[in-house]
Amino acid sequence: MAKSSRAEAAAKAAQMRAEAARKDRQRKQVIAAVVAVVVVIAAVVIGAVIANRPQSAPAAGGSGATSASADAALAKLVALPQATLDASPAPNPNQAPAKLDGGTALTQDGKPKVLYVGAEYCPFCAMERWPLIGALSKFGTFSGLKPTTSSSDDVYADTPTWTFAGSSYTSDVLAFEAVETADREKQPLETLEGDNAAIFQKFNPEGGIPWITYGGTHATNGATVDAKLFEGKTYDEIIAGIEDPTSDIGKSVNPAMTMITAQLCQLSGGQPSNVCTSQAVMSASVLLKR
Repeated sequence: MAKSSRAEAAAKAAQMRAEAARKDRQRKQVIAAVVAVVVVIAAVVIGAVIANRPQSAPAAGGSGATSASADAALAKLVALPQATLDASPAPNPNQAPAKLDGGTALTQDGKPKVLYVGAEYCPFCAMERWPLIGALSKFGTFSGLKPTTSSSDDVYADTPTWTFAGSSYTSDVLAFEAVETADREKQPLETLEGDNAAIFQKFNPEGGIPWITYGGTHATNGATVDAKLFEGKTYDEIIAGIEDPTSDIGKSVNPAMTMITAQLCQLSGGQPSNVCTSQAVMSASVLLKR
């Protein structure tokens, strides 16, 4: 009887140990499952936050340039005092738009039209937008300009600039149309068609960009600024140079801006007069191809 009782007790103890072990395994399995679910949820939440976080403009040359610095530079560029341009060197003849033999007046809504053809990846387009935006802003207003940089795998990589894609321009005296044919990754973006395609192909059969026609009778092909001066520069450094007529950038970009302004004054009939009768513009006008 004693042996039987001891055997029963031992069996019961073994059963209890087995039950405890089973429950411990279940507890560990539940904990592991909960941890796995928490990890998955956390990953999903973090992914959603990253995906929806506002993106800054591509960094220029690894400089960490932000959309804030681009916005500040744009505000200074469009409001650049005429006195700064008057204090800058005069343009050189190579910065003057060439006369298009056989070119005819290009208009839109009854106003002389400026047509820009370029691409977001193009470093020379990136550079030329600086004086072009500065000059056109004296005659009207841009909206929707977005900061970007030229391609990272081209010469003068990551040149800070703005894209004309999706932007608009309003003016009482001029019309402006831009066609950005490819994005920063060299993928098709906007289509050059109709009269725009016809004039581009007629006077620029090799397709070089940036190509800008002023009123259909004059045009520039390529950048009119010194490309080397933009290499490795940030938005802050470029606009600081433009604000300083004695800087290397100021000595290149500012005369280009004045030359464009003089050409625009010829199209607009000398309006606005305070711009078109300024010292710098009057001096540059003698270089215009009549």
